[in-house]
Amino acid sequence: MSGTPVFSFARRWASRAPARTPLPLGATFLAALLAVAPARANDIPPQFMTQYEAARDYLHLIQAAEAANAPTQLDSADAMQLLAAITHRDAILAPDYVPADLGLLVNACEYGKTVSTRLMQFGLAAMPVAVRIHPGEQASLHRRNAERFQPQLDLLLPYLLRCGARIQPLLDQWLTVATPDERAALGPDGTDTLRRNAQRQYLDMLETMRAQPADSALRHTLVRALAETAAPYARMLQPAQRLPVHDALKDARKQMDENDAALLQQAVVAFSADGCGTLCAS
Repeated sequence: MSGTPVFSFARRWASRAPARTPLPLGATFLAALLAVAPARANDIPPQFMTQYEAARDYLHLIQAAEAANAPTQLDSADAMQLLAAITHRDAILAPDYVPADLGLLVNACEYGKTVSTRLMQFGLAAMPVAVRIHPGEQASLHRRNAERFQPQLDLLLPYLLRCGARIQPLLDQWLTVATPDERAALGPDGTDTLRRNAQRQYLDMLETMRAQPADSALRHTLVRALAETAAPYARMLQPAQRLPVHDALKDARKQMDENDAALLQQAVVAFSADGCGTLCAS
């Protein structure tokens, strides 16, 4: 499976980070949001504290497994339970939020990115420096880890996709009241950066899904997530940006069984719609 889009997509979350640090904030969808909606230090809802504790403990498990060169430790029931808490859909993404919660929610999504980073870089610290800095060796490591940690990615990748969808209505609300200075904090390309990265994230996930075997659990999980999140992602994009996503979905639909094809058709319809959110119109 060398070069599979599972490896490609997960590597995007990992490629800019050193081995033992969270993914640094750059010109990504979540990072740009953190610049304008920093997380509150007080009055943190309990679901975010539970997630933080699970992420902390899971990262400790990764460190211990890496030190012992024992990736199978991350397949244990306890490890998978922690990962489930980090990516818990009902606890993290389902509650009602207001724009003031945007920073907290983005932070919650960043935990998924950080864990993805560490999994993709598992074993990097043990490599000799000369090997570690070689792009080809890093790519090989990322590919092996993407294949090795498929059950973990089955939780993480849909979570990351759903995070963007959950943020969309809050972001639209924020943009309606943001001051010029707050919008300026998005960077020189402003909202265009957010739109481009939202499109890229959705297309990367679609490519990842298409690369999976027909009987892959990850394939079916991603199809469901793509269908569920299509409408929010489409509302973020301008019409010209929706077209390549629409066409890619129609092409992918041809590869699917009847049930998955019906789900992808829902996504095709969403990216054919004329509705435009505040981000789209900004």
